[in-house]
Amino acid sequence: MNIKEQIQKIDSLEFELFQQKLELVIEKAYLKGVQDGQKKYNYEPVLTKKDLMKIFQSSAATINRLVLRKGFPKLTTLAGKYPRDEVFEWIKNNSI
Repeated sequence: MNIKEQIQKIDSLEFELFQQKLELVIEKAYLKGVQDGQKKYNYEPVLTKKDLMKIFQSSAATINRLVLRKGFPKLTTLAGKYPRDEVFEWIKNNSI
């Protein structure tokens, strides 16, 4: 095998390795997305304070303070109810 063929073989092997690494990264990202989606959509579209306690892993007192914050999503027609998708969007926008 001459030098040119050896270089082509190495390039081919490097490309295969790159493809395998890329496939692993894509699979990992996909599984993470599925896991995140399952967590989010495991809740009803309208959340209660009890749901918020689970999501935030916080006490009732902490949730009571949180929902009073300006900008925290609430349903104005139903007291103590919170729109799921807006809550998760709020979390995304207000996390460090």
